[in-house]
Amino acid sequence: MDKRDLEQANAAYAAGDWRTAAREYLAAAADGGPGSGEAFHLAGNALMRLKRFDDAASVYERALADTEYDKTGPVNANLGAALCSAGMHQRALAAYQRALDDPMYKSRYKALQGLAGAQYEVGLIEDAGDSYRRAALDDANPDPGKALNNLGLCFMALGRPADAVEAYRAAVELEEYSGRGRAAANMGLAFAALGRHAEAVKAFERATETGHELGGAAAAAAEASRRAVESTEVVEGWSTGELPPVFDEPRGGEESAFFTRTDEEMRVVDREARKSAREERKAGKKGWIGVAAWVAGVVIVAGAIAFAWLSGLGYPTQTMTVSGLLDAHRGGKAVESFWVAVPSTDVEKEMSNLPPAPGFKSYTLQGIERSAKTSTVDVTVVLDKGAPLTYRVSLVREGVGWKVNGVTNDWRSTGDGS
Repeated sequence: MDKRDLEQANAAYAAGDWRTAAREYLAAAADGGPGSGEAFHLAGNALMRLKRFDDAASVYERALADTEYDKTGPVNANLGAALCSAGMHQRALAAYQRALDDPMYKSRYKALQGLAGAQYEVGLIEDAGDSYRRAALDDANPDPGKALNNLGLCFMALGRPADAVEAYRAAVELEEYSGRGRAAANMGLAFAALGRHAEAVKAFERATETGHELGGAAAAAAEASRRAVESTEVVEGWSTGELPPVFDEPRGGEESAFFTRTDEEMRVVDREARKSAREERKAGKKGWIGVAAWVAGVVIVAGAIAFAWLSGLGYPTQTMTVSGLLDAHRGGKAVESFWVAVPSTDVEKEMSNLPPAPGFKSYTLQGIERSAKTSTVDVTVVLDKGAPLTYRVSLVREGVGWKVNGVTNDWRSTGDGS
């Protein structure tokens, strides 16, 4: 490494001439090799000032290649910063971790804050919050307020505004933190998210008192919180959300007994109260179970009825109606009750299709065709003399049961006469 070039580069860097400094540092490093690590390290710093992040990352990696250079912690931390600035956050995570693994690295809070930023960018919000917390607690950190403010941002991203309030509050209370106004504004946003508008207004006012100008979201939240506070309802002289006035009135009965019971009496009352609460919960649970069972029963019954209806089932059934009709006919009794209320045909004429009662020996129901609204039953009638005869009885649904609507003779003999 050329010492003269290194001295010229240092002078340029001190003067803020980053371009000359970068050129001279690279010249001092020459082609690399042992002893070039320092020059490459400083060249990377100058390139970072010039916002040439890709070039800075490449130069930092060359510094790490010098095994004799013992400042690997700071170089890895700077490499992480360059990679983050270049949008290569995954690679930055590894660089920051290598910096933290270096036991000689004293400014760990810098690597922790950089690591947290990279973690946040890749969606590791909880990890980022933990890294910011560790950075804030690092005794070597001269400005923990920044880490605390960023910790609050992580809590907000995680949907934990109450925790964010505490992080922001800790940052605001640090007198040396230059970003107290920004932290106060963020605290106002967290209070607003919690619906604690009066506290939000105070936080926003504290932010502006430090000279911080509220941005778009903060300004809108501040105005909304002010309107919410101004529109607070007043009931009987006290504002909703505040404690009502305490009236010094004598108490009696169970209410005043609280102040006079012994410890043992309080334990007994507590046991009774818990027992009563359990019984109420059980009763409520049983009630809901009963309701659920009733609903389930209704559904099952309704389903069964629907299935029965569509399947042609009913009461009286088709066989009951036809058997009743034939038995009444054979016995010379009235048959009108087995017919529909308003028959579409003449009942006497239809009944005349059946054999007269004196020769009607017996009958057999052969088959049933069912549907939701109509059915038919085939009947074989055995006579005292002659071959059996087949009849078809038509039925229609009336209510939930079945009634006869017609009787026809199929004129089909089922055997030879005797």
